[in-house]
Amino acid sequence: MVDISGLNKEQKLSVETIQGPLMILAGAGTGKTRVITYRIGHMITRGVPAEAIVALTFTNKAAREMKERVKDLVGDAAKQVTVGTFHSFCIRILRRFSKEAELDKFFSLAGTSDQIDLVRRSLDEKGWSGLYKPEEILTRISNAKNALLSPENILEADQKLDDPDPNFLQAVYHIYERQLTLNRVIDFDDCILKVAKLLSNRPDVLELIQEELTHFLVDEFQDTNFAQLKILELLAARHRNICVVGDDDQSIYSWRGAMVETLDRFESIFPEVKLVKLEQNYRCTDLILNAANEVIRNNSGRKDKTLWSTNKSEEYISLASKQDDTEEAKWIAEKCFGLLGRGYKLKDIGILYRANAQARSIEIALRERNLGYKVFGGSSFFERKEVKDFLAYLKMTVDPSDRMSFFRIINTPSRGIGIKTLEKIEAACKEFGKSPFEVLQENLAGLTGKSLESTKTFVDQIESGSTWPISTPEEMEKTGNELISLFGLDKDIKQKTSHEGARKRKLESLHRLPSWIRGLAENQLEDKGDLNILDLLDRLMLSDEPKEKDELGNDNYISLMTIHASKGLEFPAVFVCGIEDDLLPHKNSFETPHGLSEERRLFYVALTRAKFKLHLSYARERFSSFQKQSRKPSRFLKELPETGVITDAQASQLRGFETEAQRKEKSMGRLSSLRQSLKEGFK
Repeated sequence: MVDISGLNKEQKLSVETIQGPLMILAGAGTGKTRVITYRIGHMITRGVPAEAIVALTFTNKAAREMKERVKDLVGDAAKQVTVGTFHSFCIRILRRFSKEAELDKFFSLAGTSDQIDLVRRSLDEKGWSGLYKPEEILTRISNAKNALLSPENILEADQKLDDPDPNFLQAVYHIYERQLTLNRVIDFDDCILKVAKLLSNRPDVLELIQEELTHFLVDEFQDTNFAQLKILELLAARHRNICVVGDDDQSIYSWRGAMVETLDRFESIFPEVKLVKLEQNYRCTDLILNAANEVIRNNSGRKDKTLWSTNKSEEYISLASKQDDTEEAKWIAEKCFGLLGRGYKLKDIGILYRANAQARSIEIALRERNLGYKVFGGSSFFERKEVKDFLAYLKMTVDPSDRMSFFRIINTPSRGIGIKTLEKIEAACKEFGKSPFEVLQENLAGLTGKSLESTKTFVDQIESGSTWPISTPEEMEKTGNELISLFGLDKDIKQKTSHEGARKRKLESLHRLPSWIRGLAENQLEDKGDLNILDLLDRLMLSDEPKEKDELGNDNYISLMTIHASKGLEFPAVFVCGIEDDLLPHKNSFETPHGLSEERRLFYVALTRAKFKLHLSYARERFSSFQKQSRKPSRFLKELPETGVITDAQASQLRGFETEAQRKEKSMGRLSSLRQSLKEGFK
């Protein structure tokens, strides 16, 4: 049996309610992950087959943590539970029912940069190149897919989609889809869209899955979009054993399709749903929670709850007003330095901001103080050229018909194959209905001379690589190393990267890939009992890994990130900077109450990342668009309570009441702590 005696009353109720629909309204820091894992363990010990349980979340990191916790509770039975992200779960369904979903058996996933390239080609096809940003068009296509709209019915749902120019979107979306089909790939949104359509159009497939999977749990439910909600509605319709855990106060992803009204829609789909509120916070002090509650209370239409904590504290929330962003950054660095003197470590500190551009001045200030830090965000590990090249070669050895991989690596490293040769290959593909690799194998493009020689060598090498064994993790690592050597990927980096630091980083990333893939293969073998290279490659494309250590080779650093990126994290000490109108709330949110409400939720998320110490700041001037611009403090600051929040001047006055002996004793303690922290931070 799973021991639930350590849970509070509401947590126990959530764990023990395993039949019928259940909604757990879980505020920030209320132990929702613990509740979910204990609930899974409790279901298993109560006789629910582990293989019939599905737990879905939104990051691989959260999924791994969840599975490890379940394993601690029930042992090896945890291996039979399906725990993963929405996308990985849907990919498994599409792999299994590829024919029913009208997909090629060996379909692959297009990465973000691949998708942008396809949008760019679609614009070129219509003669609209340069008129639109491909990234913005991709977002609009994504919105359509999240609304379960294909190019054919996009005009019928103009109001639902709320696109500025649906006729234009339809034209580009249609060409984009044709290219995906031509390349035998799907994009990330297709993982959800195609499963929703499969389950809707094939009742036989739906019935089969419903027989196998009887209990569903969904974490971060407020982040689900329309398409994901549709999948859950279909899968849980038969047994109605579905538990969703969410918090409408932390719904901050509308720009990627999440709907704050998801919780209300769930209640209409499952009217018999039971509601449990988790309001006891185990993370923050009472002063921080009071501030967060006061702010979020200004949002209308939210589900009522008030977080509370037994963690009493006299650590006031500090609010600083600085002349400009440079002075603000220096103030933050100075405060970080002071925290080290009070016993905090670098890794205890998080600095949060609304926009990535704010990080620059903070980085400079931290460097001046010799404080180690790491900026989170920016381009994904899997968008790096050396990583994408390696994975493309690996895909080609497994499935030579993969078009996306073919066109990526056919001239990487350079083989002297120009655009005219590529056009001949593409023309032959259309004429004979074959893949580019098959065209080269049979020379259907009629290549001659150097082009023929180069492509023949390429074909021979791929065919050679396809014979290498990959049935064990050790073989996968060996094959990875041989691919690097055979195709000269490391030599290509050395020749084309002049900057020594960049060259070193790229080579390290490249040579780390085979051993890293071996580790993933070992995990897959442990989780599922067998290896599937296509499944492994899917996981690579959907992964939010790896998380690398900082330049100093340790994990003791100050974390810099956007508020969006901080969701789900916590730090003993948090700085929230740039709390100004136009930044937080963002200027694009002023037009609608919905926009302002989401920005207020974003501020609420920022406040509740702090466990003990919370610093807030804003600048009266900020460098923007190549000039200094006047700033106004955020309207959200007026919503903070009068008690528990003090300005820098008030803090100085409070310190003035200390005796000389108290100040001396505190200073000596800080100095000793500071020396130890700096020593640990720069080992």
